[in-house]
Amino acid sequence: MASCTAFAEAKKEQSHEHQAHSHGNGTLELVIDGNTVKGKFEIPMESLLGFENLPKNTAQKKAVADLQTATASADNFVKLPAAAACTQVAVTAESDMFKGKKSEHSDLDYSFEFLCKNPSELKSIEFLVMSKSAKFKKLKVDMVTPKGQKSTTVQAKNPVLNF
Repeated sequence: MASCTAFAEAKKEQSHEHQAHSHGNGTLELVIDGNTVKGKFEIPMESLLGFENLPKNTAQKKAVADLQTATASADNFVKLPAAAACTQVAVTAESDMFKGKKSEHSDLDYSFEFLCKNPSELKSIEFLVMSKSAKFKKLKVDMVTPKGQKSTTVQAKNPVLNF
């Protein structure tokens, strides 16, 4: 557990530095520690919406509003096994686009936290957010689980990560 905490703290310090912005790709820092599942996505808005500029028309404005509404529930981004009996305890979503700020490369920074009654049942995670956007192709996942540290890439054609 100490290694999980150390990794999480190291990743927290690095989180102020954004990853390289690459359309079609996103990153996730994932920590499973005891009955807690925490994650922090960084995804280019282009990968989610098909554009990263401020919305220019009604359809784009609706797409941004729909995404912002969807961020209220982590269940729109990830699916944990039902047997793990996980409950969302926190989410945060930040994007210059949500604030109406022009940005050269707009990203969604999205964090979530779940508490699970049966953490031994955490055997996989499905990335529903990848299924909802044809432009979101790859997710680089850096994770710490009870089994150790690992880095892997999940593809949109099979958006499931097994532990």
